[in-house]
Amino acid sequence: MKPKKLMGCIITCVLLSTIAKSQIITNSTPITKEGEYSTPVWSPDGQKILFTDHHNDELFVVDLIHENKVTKVKHGQGIGYLANWSTDGESIIFKEKPKGGFFSEARVKSINLQTKKETILNEIHPNSSKTGMSKKSNKNLIVYINQETLKLEAKKGIDGKPWVISKEKGQYYHPVVSPDQKSVIVHDGPMMYLYSIYNNQKRKELGVGIASGWLPNNEGVITFEDQSEDGHSVTASDLYFISTISLNKKQLTSTKDKIEMWGDVSPDGKRIAFSDEKSGKIFIADFNLKN
Repeated sequence: MKPKKLMGCIITCVLLSTIAKSQIITNSTPITKEGEYSTPVWSPDGQKILFTDHHNDELFVVDLIHENKVTKVKHGQGIGYLANWSTDGESIIFKEKPKGGFFSEARVKSINLQTKKETILNEIHPNSSKTGMSKKSNKNLIVYINQETLKLEAKKGIDGKPWVISKEKGQYYHPVVSPDQKSVIVHDGPMMYLYSIYNNQKRKELGVGIASGWLPNNEGVITFEDQSEDGHSVTASDLYFISTISLNKKQLTSTKDKIEMWGDVSPDGKRIAFSDEKSGKIFIADFNLKN
């Protein structure tokens, strides 16, 4: 072999080795078959995953311990949006509008996975973040969007005195609270911003994207950036990780055959679930992040 060819081979091998070592998401495996699903959320014990359909009209749970068995939990218009687990993992928390009513009249409810009993949760704000939707006690923190001002607000309990988190002008939506309930990421147009919930600190700009889930250690967030060629249908999307400490950003996926969205990291931080909006499948994969 000529020296130039040998050198080229060495460089290629080194690059391939570097790429392999830098992979954060590996061993991606679909856990659903037929159907079009989206927005996976890990259960508190990491043994099940909650997800909805593409229209947010159905709730499903897949049991990872029992051969990925999928169970349909409930059907209802819009109930999949912000649906979450109860803190004990026995129930699903969701919002449901009354029959013949409007979404502005929606109430927060829970459904027990074993008994199928539904309970109205008057102590949870209907516009709470996903984290707020998982709480039961009215003494817990509630972070929500004020529908009149479109400001991000918080309060302790449904009857608590609210305070404004987002002092800047904007029309905020989709707050995502950290597991320790000290920080929140909120969206304004295509931009993401990091706020301290309790301290009046200057917000941090995280860039363009949609935040879907925090790391269990509160040190970063999973986001995605979708693209559309016609302005209506999503034609491409990849997952990213943003450190909420250094604000460094890492691209996690780069595939042409998948449209990865709504990443959520398992409670032990070792796996990630995400939806492929192209095939409609829910995937799980090993998550090997080294900050």
